[in-house]
Amino acid sequence: MSITEVAKKTTRRLDPAVRKHMILDKAAILVAAEGISAVTMERVGREAGVSKPLVYAYFQNVTTLLQELLVRDQRRLWELQATAVSEAKNFDELIRFTTRTYLKHAEKNGMYIQRLMGEPSIAAVFLELEREGRQRVIDTLATQIVHNFNVPRDVAILTTEVSMGLTGAAGELVSKGVVGRRKIEEVVFCLFKGSLAALQEKYGEADLSSAA
Repeated sequence: MSITEVAKKTTRRLDPAVRKHMILDKAAILVAAEGISAVTMERVGREAGVSKPLVYAYFQNVTTLLQELLVRDQRRLWELQATAVSEAKNFDELIRFTTRTYLKHAEKNGMYIQRLMGEPSIAAVFLELEREGRQRVIDTLATQIVHNFNVPRDVAILTTEVSMGLTGAAGELVSKGVVGRRKIEEVVFCLFKGSLAALQEKYGEADLSSAA
């Protein structure tokens, strides 16, 4: 049996979920390297080593394929951040670990994610999902800020909203290669901790029971 025949046989034996992820991975590489316009069902199938009809068996069209890619990677990020939160032993580690997780994700995937988000038909399905996940992050982090810095919850929520914008901007710089991930991670951490110290000085009169 030739190497090609072995490869084809191996491909046929792939679990459907594994094959689907493989197709999505190849699409991500194409988007990052050549842009959305380079993605066709035939091209993705060729890159993944499967037929065009098989790609259609998993995805209705290019738009749904790219929507699923965006949603899959956002869910992966949430899983990684949940792990980071569970591993943090104090507030400083919580900020460092979650920021590092986000920036690593941006470093690896930021280029194609930005391109996908720039296409309204693709980004639409993501935005609703992102709103749900964003609210969970805000609730979790705001509660920690109230508990650790004794500020009113409305201030903690605003602080969280702004900090997420800061982290997002940092991720964009990393994905574009403007700055190294470790350097910007430290900058984000210092800015966030410095702002919290100032907020504690100005607003730190809330009853700690409000952190419940």
